[in-house]
Amino acid sequence: MPFLDLDQIIQLTGDRVSADSELDLGNLSAAEALPLLAEALEARRPAGGSMIVRFRPATPGGGETLFLPVGRYLLEEKRAGRLSRVANLLELGAGFYVEF
Repeated sequence: MPFLDLDQIIQLTGDRVSADSELDLGNLSAAEALPLLAEALEARRPAGGSMIVRFRPATPGGGETLFLPVGRYLLEEKRAGRLSRVANLLELGAGFYVEF
């Protein structure tokens, strides 16, 4: 059975810890966050690379988070061919790792 070293694994799955840029949507509502996300992706797309999109994690009684609206938007972008990779960052808090 062949073994992969860490660099090969990161190349296949993406680093998902560090990226070329980061967008923190903090405590914004979906109506505020989605236009900012669209603008950030459009500005970053020509340069390529990767981006981490962060937002507030879910808490008991905390209401809806940005996970679903941001995730749906990123999935639409991937299906349209504008993103090459989208992965959630649930193990690191709340957010997504995106590659162009």
